[in-house]
Amino acid sequence: MLNSTSKKLYFLISIFIIGFISLFLLNQFFVSLVTDLDKQTKNYEAKLQIGEFIDKDILKVKSLFFELATTTTSARARAIVRAKIDEVINNIEDSLDVIENGGVLTREIELNIAGHPNIKQKIVYHTDISNEIPLTVIDLRPKLIELKEMVEKVDNLLKIRHNTQKRKDSNAFSKVAKKIRRFYKTTPAFFQRMSENIRRLIYESDIELKSIKANIIHKKEKYQRLKLVLIISVIFIVVIIGYWISRIINKENLELLNLSREFKKKEIAIQAILDGQESIVIVSNGIEMIDANEALLKFFYKYKTKEEFFEEHQCICDFFMPYNNDSSYLLKKDYNGDTWLDYLLKHKKTNFKVLMNNGKEDNHFSISANKKYIDDENFILIVSLTNITSEVISKIKLAELNNNLEKIINAKTEELQQLNNSLEKKVQEELNKNRKKDQQMIEQSRFAALGEMIGNIAHQWRQPLSAISSTASSVQVQMQLGIASNEDINKSYEDIKGYVEFLTQTIEDFRSFMKQDENVVEFNINDVAQKSIGITSAGYKDNGITLVQNFIDKELLSKGSPSKLSQVFLNILNNARDAILDNKIEKKYVHISSSEDENNNIIQIQDNAGGIPDKIITKIFDPYFTTKHQSQGTGIGLYMSKDIVEKHMKGTITVENKTVVLDDMEFTGACFTVSIPKIS
Repeated sequence: MLNSTSKKLYFLISIFIIGFISLFLLNQFFVSLVTDLDKQTKNYEAKLQIGEFIDKDILKVKSLFFELATTTTSARARAIVRAKIDEVINNIEDSLDVIENGGVLTREIELNIAGHPNIKQKIVYHTDISNEIPLTVIDLRPKLIELKEMVEKVDNLLKIRHNTQKRKDSNAFSKVAKKIRRFYKTTPAFFQRMSENIRRLIYESDIELKSIKANIIHKKEKYQRLKLVLIISVIFIVVIIGYWISRIINKENLELLNLSREFKKKEIAIQAILDGQESIVIVSNGIEMIDANEALLKFFYKYKTKEEFFEEHQCICDFFMPYNNDSSYLLKKDYNGDTWLDYLLKHKKTNFKVLMNNGKEDNHFSISANKKYIDDENFILIVSLTNITSEVISKIKLAELNNNLEKIINAKTEELQQLNNSLEKKVQEELNKNRKKDQQMIEQSRFAALGEMIGNIAHQWRQPLSAISSTASSVQVQMQLGIASNEDINKSYEDIKGYVEFLTQTIEDFRSFMKQDENVVEFNINDVAQKSIGITSAGYKDNGITLVQNFIDKELLSKGSPSKLSQVFLNILNNARDAILDNKIEKKYVHISSSEDENNNIIQIQDNAGGIPDKIITKIFDPYFTTKHQSQGTGIGLYMSKDIVEKHMKGTITVENKTVVLDDMEFTGACFTVSIPKIS
């Protein structure tokens, strides 16, 4: 902390700097006022010059208009004069557009000097603040339209005259010539009115220009007097404040020295609290590490002191490593312009992790950060890293167990296939055994689904468990540091309660799936589908698959075994997920919807994996038929699904390839339709 004298001196210098800047800005303000007045003068001069251009254009178009009838004898000559007229009219319209809307008007000035090219003149004009359309523009716009009609009319008459002349039809030639003469007798008054309109604009602009020039002289004198008064006032205020600050500098020196001693004691106490944490805790100013606890040195054992560590590494992110292309693991890279720490703070609800190596082995950590303001401007960032290596290893072992379970099922399935090959000779004799094998197959299918379930639960639990750990660790550190408010503690408590409720609901869904409800019960098919979605949601989310739901807003009641029906939906949802991933679909979508007809309640599940090949689509419900690798599929999932729906539910299950558009999204892939009879 700066001592009192230095701080007050800095403040005093700041006051003088502010005073100087104020004087500079004040002077710039008055300069801008005068400049604005000069701009107004130039603007009116520009308006006056544009009006003169329009006046010249009107005279030019008048001359060309009379030339069209008096000097043109051929179609080519008329076209040349007509083009000149159109060009002049366009120039007038451009001028009116600039007067109406503001902008830049570029005109080519003919010098008529041999050896000297024409020059281009640019006129910049800004409209009034009121944006009112000038009366001149209002008057001239319809006259330009009328002028175009007059040009078109006379051109047509001249064409008729030319044609009658070619036919040597003197009678018709005389009539049309008479019409042309009569038409031209009415035009001088029209051009006179146009000239009067533009001259009125020139006159008004000239009057306004003289008025504003006189006003500018008066305002400049007024601004100079006002600027002098304000400059003297600013200098006086700065001197008074500087004198007052210099009086109190010495009084506060002793108080700040005492505060410095107290801060030193608190710093020692805070360090002791940090060192008592098992998690690695790092204090940062947002750019570099400024402190850490002893847990940092315990993990990075090669460093004897924190100072030694900080000399080599300004950021803990130097040790971040990628892990299995998992996007939840932070890296030392740019996140759309944000650093990893900014990205972490913006996504507090996301369960981020990091992988670091201390020279011996890789360790996984959950990571969280909190931003705490010391005052209105200064803040510190507290980064907490909790070692979750054992949890990650447990997850890997769980996946291995799941793979072993699939291998056992594959072995049993192969055994059943061998037995099935010899059934032709022992049909009657082995009938009872086959029934037992069918029951085993049902159980195997259930175990396979159970394996998927365990994986889903692991996905579902990973985030809330890590979030509970990070939230508890963070609030503990904040409480020990004495920077946790009651609001922070209550929010952390509510967050943990929400995570626990989520875990409890996951267990209830798992129990419902495992329940052997052999009795026929009444159930809502929408509820069964929703529970199946809840079980698979984590797997879908981890693989970036969007599940679009469209359930009918009413109870769809049927009778049967809801747990077995849930197994059917799980099989279809897992197959859709695998098909999308195997086909490497970029934008991954699955759509599930419910509906009803007169006799059935219906659930449809449509993916966008491209569909099932036509040559095998009729076989996918056959036992032991699978499109997956032998290590991934047994070929009994859809067979058992068909068995459950048709035998236990008295319903139907079908599949077809189709393309549909739902909510502006196109789905091209397999669509499974499950129909269950309604309760009569």
